[in-house]
Amino acid sequence: PIVSSARAFRALWKRAYHRFSDWLGAVVYEDPWLAGGHNGLSNSEDPEKPESPFPRVLEIRKFLRSIGLDHVPIVMAGGVWNLSEWKDWIGNKDLGPIAFQFGTRPLLTKESPIPEAWKKRLLELEPGDVLLHRFSPTGFYSSAIYNDFLRELVERSERQVPVRAEPCPEEGFTTYFALARNKRGVYMRPEDHTRVQGWIEAGYSQPMRTPDDTLIFVTPERARQIRRDQADCMGCLSQCKFSSWKQEANYTTGRLPDPRSFCIQKTLQDVAHGRGDPLDNQLVFAGHNVFRFRQDPFYANGFVPTVRQLVQRILSGA
Repeated sequence: PIVSSARAFRALWKRAYHRFSDWLGAVVYEDPWLAGGHNGLSNSEDPEKPESPFPRVLEIRKFLRSIGLDHVPIVMAGGVWNLSEWKDWIGNKDLGPIAFQFGTRPLLTKESPIPEAWKKRLLELEPGDVLLHRFSPTGFYSSAIYNDFLRELVERSERQVPVRAEPCPEEGFTTYFALARNKRGVYMRPEDHTRVQGWIEAGYSQPMRTPDDTLIFVTPERARQIRRDQADCMGCLSQCKFSSWKQEANYTTGRLPDPRSFCIQKTLQDVAHGRGDPLDNQLVFAGHNVFRFRQDPFYANGFVPTVRQLVQRILSGA
């Protein structure tokens, strides 16, 4: 299992893994503040307040000991650049058997199948160029390069106002806003109506409903793209908040499709194969220490190692 907390592993253990304990080869701790891609950051944790991984991994070890699985290794994933920085973990009796997962560094090897434009970008990134966000259609937090793709999603959500179907003076929803030519509309607060008029004048004239009783405002072109992507849903997820697809029962989550999200199948396929929009207009997963390619002398002058060279470098502790 891949988890981001001891609480998550306890839940998985009680739900299923206790029936297959002999097959449990390892438990992967994926640090939600450091790892790239999707992670298990919960609603009880603050994405803006990262926690040290050591006590969180130690809690997993304590639980493993309590169920007689002290021999099972824990794999530390996220934020691992070289082994010399983790020497206090190696051979630590409290942590027990420990291993380390390198997820970012293997991307930049000669054998890596990612497009050359992606490899080049890895060498250019700086601290702060990775964003922990919650736009994913999975509903989970994830980390990716903060490029034009994510900036547009951030701005899309910023152009958002709460609305009500009927006037609600006690909450301030008194200003009518027409959504269509037939005058069907909603009510919003006067100050929000002023903001909306500014967005419309700037070209963000198309309102789109969200499942949370809000409207976002985008350009007509963006609205058409969002609706086209929603209609083209391939059902790649068991549940998708972007399209409202669900693979069970009546094939819908029962909620409105969420225009604040995106089609993850489309962008991941395009970025992996170097097709479609440029790299800056795609979702590019990355761990938060990806900026170290630019700082590590091993990669000086744009050096790209082979897998063998990278493994030798890692084994040296550097």
